[in-house]
Amino acid sequence: MKKTIVVILMLAFVACSTKIYTPTSANVNKKETATLAELQQGHDIFKEKCGKCHKLPKPEKRNAEQWTKVLEKMGPKAKLSKEQVNLVYKYVVNF
Repeated sequence: MKKTIVVILMLAFVACSTKIYTPTSANVNKKETATLAELQQGHDIFKEKCGKCHKLPKPEKRNAEQWTKVLEKMGPKAKLSKEQVNLVYKYVVNF
């Protein structure tokens, strides 16, 4: 009887303490792999080029698809090369 109670209590404890991973929207949006150096370059370009004209938006406020549209529109205005656009994209989607 004591063993049964102990086993039931142990199972209940394990069941309550197990956390199931569920991806958040932040995890889902991270689609680009990038090195630390690429992320730093993307951050610097984002801050320098985008910050010249307006307040910087928070990268986490948009998903990867939205950032693609923003960078397609704003990249030429900021005179960014394709490589710079790619670095900024990697930064904002991995923020």
